[in-house]
Amino acid sequence: ESSLLPSSTAMVSKSVVVGIDLGACESYVAYVGKGVVDIVQNEVSKRATPSIVGFTNRERLMGDAALAQIRSNAKNTCRNFKDLLGRKVDAPDLHAEHFWSTSPLCECDDGHAGYHVMYKGEERRMSAVEVTAMYLTQLRHIAEKWCEGKVTDVVI
Repeated sequence: ESSLLPSSTAMVSKSVVVGIDLGACESYVAYVGKGVVDIVQNEVSKRATPSIVGFTNRERLMGDAALAQIRSNAKNTCRNFKDLLGRKVDAPDLHAEHFWSTSPLCECDDGHAGYHVMYKGEERRMSAVEVTAMYLTQLRHIAEKWCEGKVTDVVI
């Protein structure tokens, strides 16, 4: 029976619940620890992370890294992806998004709006859902590193 109990040297997994303010321009990650709300710092020690995803021939960049290369790689950098979620490419007000988008907008397989980018030497259509999922995954990694625990629940 005693072999079923964890030993005192066993590592206990710490679960963390975070909140994400997903903004069109920048996002914030917060968690409650020790009774206080803390705004998490990203990989460059900023509390605000730009809501930008960039694609290159070698990698996928997010946040500040994507922002740093936007001038040299604008056509492969996705901004305002939150505003495209659930919108059809033929929506009458979608033409306003073309003004803010640095990468060309296109119709994805499901009929929703997305981005036409070059990634690792291939032309790809990235849906707003895909780009948002990539970005939210990055925010989760930032939170896990900051909190030194696994993020299992998120409020967006």
